[in-house]
Amino acid sequence: MSRHPESYQPLTEAELYELAAFLESELVPPATMRISAVNGLLTSIIIGPRAIPPSVWLAYVWGQGQPRWQSQQQVEHITSLLVRHLNTVALLLASQPPKYAPLTYTREEDGRVSEVVTDWCFGFLCGVKLDNAAWQPVVDSPAAPFIALVRALLEPDKPVHAEILGKLSAENGSPSQILTTCVIELHRFWLARSPTKPLAPAASSAPLPIKIGRNDPCPCGSGEKFKHCCGKAAAPAAGPAAGA
Repeated sequence: MSRHPESYQPLTEAELYELAAFLESELVPPATMRISAVNGLLTSIIIGPRAIPPSVWLAYVWGQGQPRWQSQQQVEHITSLLVRHLNTVALLLASQPPKYAPLTYTREEDGRVSEVVTDWCFGFLCGVKLDNAAWQPVVDSPAAPFIALVRALLEPDKPVHAEILGKLSAENGSPSQILTTCVIELHRFWLARSPTKPLAPAASSAPLPIKIGRNDPCPCGSGEKFKHCCGKAAAPAAGPAAGA
């Protein structure tokens, strides 16, 4: 596996829409995260206490199973977009001041537009769950309320969560602005505990699997070589069951 300079370029708007469309296409398992949840997942990985390898978090993106890849080139391209999105989050957080904002949806109902943050919160908390033991120092720390806010925004109808949200005022901003504050404060918490913690994946100890060779480990995390796993079914096939 090799690192390519373009792998650390932020996603363009067109590439972000392309990735979002793939995550909602018929090629992916039903439990696949949508782009907002992926953004939340990758955010928690970037700000969290330890680096999480792509082979681990990719399995969370797909939920269960694997996409019905149409070619090896498609595997490499989509994996590259996902890793570059991870890098995009890192770059936004590392800027001074941080330019980070969660990727959320808007919904229009009865002429009213509301912001949907539940997908993002779900993805973020999945990232925390990935390394739950390492996140324990947040408990009983000054940063604990920020995790509580994310949980409350995920399930606002729970009485305990409604009580938490009831303490907010208009001065706290929109749901996405509240989440931005949570992310910045949690990021600051972990940086204070580990000043040498890298701000971007490029500084991590393990190379990122951007270019996947036939003999490299499969990005799905199976432990098999790519050519014996997803790469085995990567050649285009006729009919609707291609890649299944």
